[in-house]
Order: sequence, then C-alpha cells, then structure tokens
Amino acid sequence: MEKKRNNFIYEPIDLCACYEPICEPPQDFLDACRKRWADYYAELEKAKPSVPTFYGQDEDGVLYFYHGNIRIRVSEHFAEDGKPIGTLIEDIIRYSANQKPGISQAG
Repeated sequence: MEKKRNNFIYEPIDLCACYEPICEPPQDFLDACRKRWADYYAELEKAKPSVPTFYGQDEDGVLYFYHGNIRIRVSEHFAEDGKPIGTLIEDIIRYSANQKPGISQAG
C-alpha cells in the first residue's frame, strides 16, 4: 500500500525484515569458519603450560594435593571432639554482628 506525503510516494518499512537473513551461508563457508575457530582454540591450548594437579597419599596415610612441584598437606579442619558446625556458624555471625557499628546482638 503506497501513501503520498509531501509529493513523495513511499512504502512502509518492515523493521523486522531488516534483521532476518536473506539467505543461509554456504555449507563450505560454515565449515571453514568452524575449522578456523577450532584451529585457533587448539593453538591457545598448546600455548598453555600444562601443570599436573592431583591428590596423593603417603605411607602414613597423610593426604597431599600436588600442583606442579608444590605439595600442600590436606588436613582435617574440624576436630571430632570440637564444636559442631552449626555452633561455629552462630559464633561467626555473633562475632560479625559485634564488629559492625549500628548492629546490636540480640539475646
């Protein structure tokens, strides 16, 4: 449907049609793009230094975490005869509440 405005004839523009692809790209172009990106990421992976990371246990049963040539002993964080985790969390909340001005501890 044509409309006349100031002596010009124009047709309404469908803005949605501006963003729709006119045609699908050829398959060989898509394959070339995939290969290019695959090669690019393969080169990036080659450039990264590979550092071995793993857990290991010695003869005494001590567990270690290895990252390259660094060895970290993995140990128990909570003693069996210590406070339960819920009590520890309550203590942390109370401690944090006492450290911030304007917040009072209830109870």
